[in-house]
Amino acid sequence: MRPVVLVLALLWSWCTIAAPAGRVGAPDPQGWVDLARWGAARGLAPRVAGKGLQLDLVGRSTKISFFADTTRFAFDGTDVRIDIPVRRMGDRFFLAQRVMESTLLPLASPPRRPASRPIRLVALNAGHGGKDPGNIDGHRQEKLYTMMVAGEARRALERAGLQVVMIRQGDSFVELDDRAGKANRAHADLYVSLHFNAIQGAGAREVHGIETYCLTPAGASSTNDNGNHGGPWHRGNRFDRDNIVLARQVHRAVVGGTDLEDRGVRRARFKELTMLDMPGVFVEGGYMTNAEDGRGIYTPEGRTKLARAIVDGVLAYKRLVERGGAE
Repeated sequence: MRPVVLVLALLWSWCTIAAPAGRVGAPDPQGWVDLARWGAARGLAPRVAGKGLQLDLVGRSTKISFFADTTRFAFDGTDVRIDIPVRRMGDRFFLAQRVMESTLLPLASPPRRPASRPIRLVALNAGHGGKDPGNIDGHRQEKLYTMMVAGEARRALERAGLQVVMIRQGDSFVELDDRAGKANRAHADLYVSLHFNAIQGAGAREVHGIETYCLTPAGASSTNDNGNHGGPWHRGNRFDRDNIVLARQVHRAVVGGTDLEDRGVRRARFKELTMLDMPGVFVEGGYMTNAEDGRGIYTPEGRTKLARAIVDGVLAYKRLVERGGAE
C-alpha cells in the first residue's frame, strides 16, 4: 500500500472508531452525542440540508438547526452561540456532551420553578453611570441611554404586576460588586443588566444587532474568549440552566419586537453575573456606532420598543418556568 493511501486509511479508521455509538441519545466514550439519535428519541425528525452541512431536527412545534464545524445552532430561530463546534462525520452530526447538558437540554426541557417561589421581583441595572460613561459616540454617552431604557422597562414591569429594584438611581456609579450585592440583598428573582455596544475601526459602523449574554457554565470558555476556560475557580453558578433559558426568552423577544439583527445568545463571565444569587442576563441592545441601531437607541420610540421587548422576554420566561411547559 502506498504511503499516502496508508495514511488516509489510518485516518478513516480513527474517525470510525471515534464516532459515537451505543444507546439512542447516549453520549459516546469521547463525550459526544449523536444528534439525529437524540432528536429521534424526542420525536424530532432529522433532515439534512445545506448541501449536507446542516442538520434540522423538526417536530410539530420545534425546529433545531445545527451547522457543521460552527460554534452555533438555531433553536426555533434563535441564534445560540457555543464554545465547542458542532462536529460532522459523514452524514452524522454530533454535539459535545458538555454543550448538550449546559445549553441544549435546558432549552429543550426548561427547568420548572417551584410554585412556592413565583417570580415577583426583578432587579434592573442601567449599565455604567457617574464617572463611568460607558461607550461614547460623539456627544452621546451610553450611561444616559441605559438609564432611559431602564426607566421604560421599570414602568412596563410594574404595569405587569411585578416589583422592581433599580441598581442605580440617577447618574451615579455603582461598583461591580455592589450591583450584584444590591440585587442579592433585595432577594430579587431575576437580574437584567442593560447596555449598548460600540465598535471602532474600518467597517465598524456596519456592525449592528442585539447580543444577549448569560454566565458561562463551569469548565467552558466564554463565547468570545477564544478557548480560555477561565480556570477551576470559574464555577458558573447554580442557575446555569435557568440563565440560558432566560437569555433565550429575552433575546427572542427583542429580535421579534424590534428591528435589531440577531447576533446570538452568548456566554460571558461579566463580574456582575458571576456574583448573582438568581438567574441573570446582560443585554447589549444594539450598537451606538451603527446608524440603523442608533434609531432605536437615540429616539424615545426606539427606546420604548426595546424596553417593552425586554419586558416581554422576562414575562415569557416567567410563564414558561412557572408552568413548566414549552413555549
